[in-house]
Amino acid sequence: MRKTVAIIGAGLLTATATACGGGTQAAGGDKTLTLAESVTATPWDLAKASMGPEAQYYQPVFDTLIRLDAKGEPTPNLATSWSYDKTQTTLTLKLRTGVKFTDGTALDADAVRQSLLHTKSGTGTAAGEIQDITGVDVVDAHTVAIKLSHPTASLLSALGQVSGMIAGPKSLKNPKVPVGSGPYQLDTSATTAGQTYTYKRNPDYWNTKAFPYDKIVVKYLADPTARTNALLSGQLDGATLNLNRVATVKGRGLNVVTYQPGDIEGLYIWDRAGKKVPALGKLKVRQALNHAFDRQAIIKSAKTGLGTPTTQLFAPGEDGHDAGLDDTYSYDPAKAKKLLAEAGYPDGFSVTIPDLSAMFPQEQAALTQSLKDIGIKVKLDNLPGDQVFSSMLSGKYAMSYFKLGAPTVWDKVQLQLTKKSTWNPFKYDDPKADDLVARIGKATGAKRSELFKELNTYVVEQAWNAPWNVIANAYATAKDVKVTPQAGTQYPPIYNYAPAAK
Repeated sequence: MRKTVAIIGAGLLTATATACGGGTQAAGGDKTLTLAESVTATPWDLAKASMGPEAQYYQPVFDTLIRLDAKGEPTPNLATSWSYDKTQTTLTLKLRTGVKFTDGTALDADAVRQSLLHTKSGTGTAAGEIQDITGVDVVDAHTVAIKLSHPTASLLSALGQVSGMIAGPKSLKNPKVPVGSGPYQLDTSATTAGQTYTYKRNPDYWNTKAFPYDKIVVKYLADPTARTNALLSGQLDGATLNLNRVATVKGRGLNVVTYQPGDIEGLYIWDRAGKKVPALGKLKVRQALNHAFDRQAIIKSAKTGLGTPTTQLFAPGEDGHDAGLDDTYSYDPAKAKKLLAEAGYPDGFSVTIPDLSAMFPQEQAALTQSLKDIGIKVKLDNLPGDQVFSSMLSGKYAMSYFKLGAPTVWDKVQLQLTKKSTWNPFKYDDPKADDLVARIGKATGAKRSELFKELNTYVVEQAWNAPWNVIANAYATAKDVKVTPQAGTQYPPIYNYAPAAK
């Protein structure tokens, strides 16, 4: 995998050698913002769209109903105002007037209805975020009423992300190019699918002042070393940064911000029922895996001391977080071996995991060595970087290194802890967890928080995963570009970039 990703990165760097970064004036006088992504783009069909880092590919062309500010709070955008009914199961949105898609079609209530229901019909993570929607009623030309199966505190947040992006009605099914009402439109003549995506200004956009760049370029660069080199050479204006390169990049005069988006990294156990690897169906085996990791040492060696050790999926500040749960699993290889023996695996077991050392070298090394130290025989599977996520989602691997984040704790639950969750590739089903999730969905206030904590405790005790830490993220920008981190996301949205003050 390392060789494949390195070749991809080198090819892209060669192709962009003449591009102007730093928000400077490119050929023709355009002010260009060039960003790097660590994952490839998913299709333009929003029913197939993914959340997370892929969002930067969508943000230039698709505007959202709601805009989330830097703290993750909802503010007006395509929807200028909103209100819930007394039961909290109908959200009524007033839409901005005079907005058009780039194909000239008016953005009205019916267009919003069609787009939301189309997104919901899919199987991607964007669809999963709005599965509680049971219908969308057109109240009048610029008013929609979104119907819910039960109250959910995460709907407004979802409408400020990929789930709330609105596509033109004529382009909903399998579009070759995206048709949105966002600040930019795809420049197909300067776009190479899977490599480089170029966006030029939408001259009819209603809020041009919020986007200071005339052109945005998003490049796929999976190799972290390639991203760093591209930043240092001025070929990029923004990219995530490995923590061990922060000092180097700062020393070269670039801007670096570090923050905790709430993502949890560690060993994620996908096959909790033991369908592919029978050992993982045993609770004591999963508990043994939790005792295998020296979390403090991993933070020190792989994360340059940045990060907070944890054994739970919910981060500090999120509903359901319980600091006491972080003492559940201490680093204890001897206890891990004892638990393996009690589960019927005194000599450990064998498992194949994806080799992610090209993207996460220190993390992959720590994972592999820690497992070997308790007698687990690890086989690393090499595969191209652009096949990593699809292979994991297909159920090819029983477990792997992973990091999971979401804007809200409910989003995290929907992403991984239900049978339908995208990041539950083996569709593991637990009746007690299902009941708790269902009750959370119908609860509000203090009761909802209590149920989140109960779910969190159950998941930790059942050792669904073996988390290591709440990650610290580093993002670097060119000297003349300023970026504001966004709560709940590793990659700042494009509206959080601006020329730095001189």
